Amino acid sequence: MRTALIVVGALVALAAVAVGAVLWVTRSPEPSAFYDPPAELPAEPGTLIRSEPYAAGVPDGAEGWRILYTSTGRDGAPVAVSGVVIGPADPPPGARPVLAYAHGTTGVARGCAPSLTDDPLFEMPALRSAPARGWVVVATDYPGLGTPGPHPYLDGVSEGRAVLDAVRAAGRIDGGPELSSRVVITGVSQGGHATLFAAQLAPAYAAELEVMGAAPAEPATDLATLLGRASGEGGKVLTAEAVYAWSRLYPEFSFDEAVRPRARRLARAVARRCLVGPERFVTALGAAVLPQWLLAIDVTRDPRWAARLAQNTPRGPIAAPLLVTQGGRDAIVLPDVSRAEVRARCRRGERVEYREDPEANHLTLPARAGDEIVAWAAARFPGRPVPAACVGLPPSAGG
Repeated sequence: MRTALIVVGALVALAAVAVGAVLWVTRSPEPSAFYDPPAELPAEPGTLIRSEPYAAGVPDGAEGWRILYTSTGRDGAPVAVSGVVIGPADPPPGARPVLAYAHGTTGVARGCAPSLTDDPLFEMPALRSAPARGWVVVATDYPGLGTPGPHPYLDGVSEGRAVLDAVRAAGRIDGGPELSSRVVITGVSQGGHATLFAAQLAPAYAAELEVMGAAPAEPATDLATLLGRASGEGGKVLTAEAVYAWSRLYPEFSFDEAVRPRARRLARAVARRCLVGPERFVTALGAAVLPQWLLAIDVTRDPRWAARLAQNTPRGPIAAPLLVTQGGRDAIVLPDVSRAEVRARCRRGERVEYREDPEANHLTLPARAGDEIVAWAAARFPGRPVPAACVGLPPSAGG
């Protein structure tokens, strides 16, 4: 009997060591001292704090920089943000057009910044062709990813400002590219949400930037509907991350109040891990064990949640032309929600083109639509005219 207990104890110990090893190997990267901001931040948004050469994922014929810069946080105070700038190594004479890129959900922990990965443009490989076209790609990490502090996940104003201030800072790199005022903004999922906010904020917040177009891919728009209808493994992860992030951002929210008791521990653990790098496999395993319905409250009916969801839904007017791309099989950003968003903007007279790929889902759409987005941007930089009305949207009866 004693021998059996010893064997069982040894097996348990080995399992614990194995689990610990998996967690260690798949942990998120530790940001270097580069990401630590000074004690006192410059007050001017878009100020470049520091830059350094950056090579991860930079295509042949291009050069890159990692940047740390200031933006304006959701409370109006200066906040430090990191990002990446990639431009042609031997650019043609003159100022270079800017493709501002807003990434999709990578996690809400500090180590989940795309600039800490092997390829910050992994979601949309087509953007790697931008330097060969003479463009400069400016990709923000958003606050709280790379830099310290809570990540304002799906806090639209904070994310939108970070996108615009990254462009300002990129133009101040010593020995870096000369940037044109002409900017096209694109982004995926969370980044599509940030793209729409950046485009609507730009005229007042960054009037010196000339936003020639905005191309959100599978953008998170009607947050109440998307959160209320989230399903599948991806939906569970994003719900856990949204509730965890907002409970750290907004004082009126409590994670424990919002999540069912039996799901709290695992949901919190999943929310603290990244969706990029080796760690994503552990996140996926955790999501598979989570119950389908995590929430203990109806966030669409709770007045506190309803107010914040409405506040962070991008409903402001956008003067620049829009290209909205969407996967027909997307179970996270639902096609009917994107169609409704496009119809609403069309009714206001905005210039919107909608392209839906019937075979694409949430993960495959960015790569499949990337070439279309790059070609569309190429037509926007010189200011070619776009249709003044809705293009490409199926009839209302279809969705």
